[in-house]
Amino acid sequence: MNNNATEPPVLVIMDMQPGFPAAQDALTIYAVAEQIRQAREHNLGIIVVEYDPHECGTTLPQIMEHLRGYDRVHVISKGGDDGSAEIFDATIENGFWPESYIICGVNSDACILKTVAGLVARVPSTRITLVQDACNSENGKDCAVWHDTYPRMPHVVLQLHAQTQ
Repeated sequence: MNNNATEPPVLVIMDMQPGFPAAQDALTIYAVAEQIRQAREHNLGIIVVEYDPHECGTTLPQIMEHLRGYDRVHVISKGGDDGSAEIFDATIENGFWPESYIICGVNSDACILKTVAGLVARVPSTRITLVQDACNSENGKDCAVWHDTYPRMPHVVLQLHAQTQ
């Protein structure tokens, strides 16, 4: 694994599919699109994660439109809430480094939470930035995980608005 702390982050877009009501929120869609714009501007790798596309549909067209023509995007599937193994494998397979992620999408108190915990367990030194306005859940954007759970996780940084560096 690369020990160079200057490797750029990988943007991970979780479960922005029609089968998840929280993914249909216009403000969340807008904020995820802003993450994509910034990732493209900085030539970051992007991993789009879909939970069982046969059950939940594929990623919303409003999101995929922003990814059209970008050659550093990879769409992967996962079968459970924790997509960390699939994300880690896609990161390595596509020549990215698993030392820094920016994560957005849904659901912040389910799939995102389990995936973040899985990534932290898999690569304890990885830095994960969660962009709150680009995340949502059926329990709302301000559910308890933002106050009670994420701040206790090592190397997890909470950020209110999109700001790729």
